[in-house]
Amino acid sequence: MTKQRIAKIAGIAVGATVAFGSLVPMVGAVTIAELQAQINALMAQLASLQGGSVSTGMTACTFTRSLTIGSTGADVTCLQNYLTGTGHFTFSGGSTGYFGSVTQAAVAAWQAANGIAPAVGYFGPISQARYSAVAVTTVPGTTVPGTTIPGGTVGLSTPGVEGTVTVSLNPSPASAKLYEGDSNKDVLGIKLEAKTSDIRIERIKLKLDENDTTSTSDTDFYRKIASRVYIKDGSAVLGSADLNINTVVKDGTSYYITVAGLGFIVPKNTTKVLTVALDAMSAWDDTFNGDAWTVTVPVDGVRGVDGAAVNQYGPATAFNRDFTSNGELAESATLAVSLNSGSSLANQVICTSSTDEDECDELELMKVDFKAEKDDVTLTDLVVDINMTGGDTATATTAWLYDGSTLVGSATIVELTGANSATFDDIDFVVPKDMTKTLSVKVDIRDTDATTNSFAADIDTDDVTAENAQGTGITESGSAAGRVIEVRKVGPQITLVSKSITTDGVPQNDTGPTSANRSTSTLSATFNLKIKAVGGDLTFGRGGSSTSLFATTTGSFAIYRNGTYDGTIGSSATSTSYTIPSACTSVGTQSCTLAEGAEVTIPVTFQILGRQVVTGSTLTVGSLYAVGFEGFTWHSAAADTQRTTFMATSTDWRTADVSFP
Repeated sequence: MTKQRIAKIAGIAVGATVAFGSLVPMVGAVTIAELQAQINALMAQLASLQGGSVSTGMTACTFTRSLTIGSTGADVTCLQNYLTGTGHFTFSGGSTGYFGSVTQAAVAAWQAANGIAPAVGYFGPISQARYSAVAVTTVPGTTVPGTTIPGGTVGLSTPGVEGTVTVSLNPSPASAKLYEGDSNKDVLGIKLEAKTSDIRIERIKLKLDENDTTSTSDTDFYRKIASRVYIKDGSAVLGSADLNINTVVKDGTSYYITVAGLGFIVPKNTTKVLTVALDAMSAWDDTFNGDAWTVTVPVDGVRGVDGAAVNQYGPATAFNRDFTSNGELAESATLAVSLNSGSSLANQVICTSSTDEDECDELELMKVDFKAEKDDVTLTDLVVDINMTGGDTATATTAWLYDGSTLVGSATIVELTGANSATFDDIDFVVPKDMTKTLSVKVDIRDTDATTNSFAADIDTDDVTAENAQGTGITESGSAAGRVIEVRKVGPQITLVSKSITTDGVPQNDTGPTSANRSTSTLSATFNLKIKAVGGDLTFGRGGSSTSLFATTTGSFAIYRNGTYDGTIGSSATSTSYTIPSACTSVGTQSCTLAEGAEVTIPVTFQILGRQVVTGSTLTVGSLYAVGFEGFTWHSAAADTQRTTFMATSTDWRTADVSFP
């Protein structure tokens, strides 16, 4: 069996050698050097099976002089063979022994890929030293020049196994914007799928195009817009090349750049993604702003090697991605304004500061997010509108801006037509590029009493003045509207501890006569409420009357059908149940008095009966229902009956939706 295998390999090698020696036209994109490398690999396998070794005839080049335009000789031929193997020398006629403009461009591309600067195509002592360091890699039985070995299997876990690679466009990155001075900007994703064998990706060839009427030549791509190209695995750079007249190769009417020596392995039966990225020129003419450019992976633009030392190419169909060139990034900077998710919820606050116990100092009304994009942004001036409703006794006097615990600015609140406002001048608050900073808006409240006064803050686009790092005004967007905060001198502080909703019983049957479709289902919504008396003793409900702490009608609750308030369900279809805690002294009917400073937690359950025959019930079969807590009645010794309703219509005080009846 071994003899048969030896004979087979020998036959293939000899046949390939004859074909190579006769210069029979080759199929596909395989070059002479790559075919020679495949022959070398086959000969190496033959020698290994025979217990010996074989010389490939492709030894490392020896240079005794510098090579440049006009040089000729065997050393030029050897250099061209080497550059063919690395993918930089792509002349259709193969190695010629003459150092012309094509060889110069190939040398420049190789220099750029190997970190030699300037990459101008002059092959002198520096380049020759670099060649000696990277050029010769040895595998058993072979000595082949090149940073990688065309057809070799170094690093592959599937030696001797043929495979395929499928190359296609990756969905990301999508169409990008390249700004002046951008570095390592992703513009194109290449998806690589290896089947049957590991595939080592050696080089990627890219076509560069202008795609807009402003530019009249594809050369503007590398003369005006982009200065360097990268091939990356995630954030790791596998290879790169300068984009200039010496590295970009013209083929017909098209321009190409090749990044070689990648050595990136795609394990068999897996998919990997490589990214093409660009460095932008530091500046370009404004006429190029908004222009479109295209990076294309041409047919067979990706070359890899499988476990059988056979070159594999892709894609079968070219694909590309466009990007646009834009002015300096700072010129496109923006600042977006929005309400922070941790902003204060609708609430009631009892102000008890000062000797008169009627003030709130630095009461937080909202938190605002400021997001800078494309450049550092300085918030120079800010206007905050302070809206007040309800009674006319309490006033907001001073507004404050805080970055965490750091004071950013303060401003006097002045009365304007339709609203009060605070203007913060020259605050110079910096939001770093692509980051979000949060400011808290706080106010001082004076002269509260037992009646309710409501305050809310808001900011819109016209209230914001900002500039980029160059001091130029920018575009602001968005707005922030804080929730309503009620203030009093005396009253209950109420907190929603938890809420839940359940259904039980037999659902409604919407077929048959009325007597047959009676439902026994019940919807139960339970709210656990923590209540504290602040500023004085408080009586909840109306002592000595029929008005309870939590009314049995829908006065303390609202029913929402499919997200919209539904007031058609009458009191005969609802009920409320709760137990007055011992810390709250019972007064009259279903009411109690809570001493100043005392705190109780009261679970309150509101129910809806599902039977449709109940008078006033208009439940809709198949609808979603939720219950919201809307408020309750109380009074203090010094005030008439009051209602706390700040939570009315708030989704924070509303249960989830359930199907009912």
